[in-house]
Amino acid sequence: MEEIISQFGEYITTYGYGALYGLFFFGILGLPVPEESLLVFSGYLVSIGHLSYWPTLLTCFLGSISAMTAAYWIGRSLGHPFIEKYGKRFGLGYDAYKRTEEWFNRVGKWALPIGYFIPVVRQYTAYFAGITKLPFGDFALYAYLGGAFWSTLFVTLGWQLGERWEELFDAISRNLAIFFILVFAGIMIVSYVIRRNKTKPKSGGTDQ
Repeated sequence: MEEIISQFGEYITTYGYGALYGLFFFGILGLPVPEESLLVFSGYLVSIGHLSYWPTLLTCFLGSISAMTAAYWIGRSLGHPFIEKYGKRFGLGYDAYKRTEEWFNRVGKWALPIGYFIPVVRQYTAYFAGITKLPFGDFALYAYLGGAFWSTLFVTLGWQLGERWEELFDAISRNLAIFFILVFAGIMIVSYVIRRNKTKPKSGGTDQ
């Protein structure tokens, strides 16, 4: 955490919301930026009066979804060759790229909101949404709602934790990733049961 503060803390406190927007925009696009840590740190700056809550939350959210939207259209327009050629230049590991591709192919649009909570994965989900030609309306619904929840959760945690944000952040972030994976698994099971019940043939009534 000290490294994060030394790298980004002065930049944010000096340039404020513009710095936040840029960090989240380029971080989601693939530059090595610790987004969750910055969200919580931004909430901490709110708690000590350097930033205001709603502008901070809105800036982080807009930076994130702007980048997700750009990545979606890059993936839709340029496809796999662009990511494979330029991914490493932006700090995105090829192994992580392939793992995310396999995961996205399995879970589809649900990878967008859940992917926010998994470092490295979130940098790829919007690209794959574009590559697979997911309709933009579906992409926006899942990506923007996920981004709103992700931003609100971590900024609010930093705001409420105040001086304790460094002490508790690591444990919280690890548990949240596990929690959302479990939630996703539960949603998939429930969806499967509902679909299966709908496809079951209805038993006919007895003739009188």
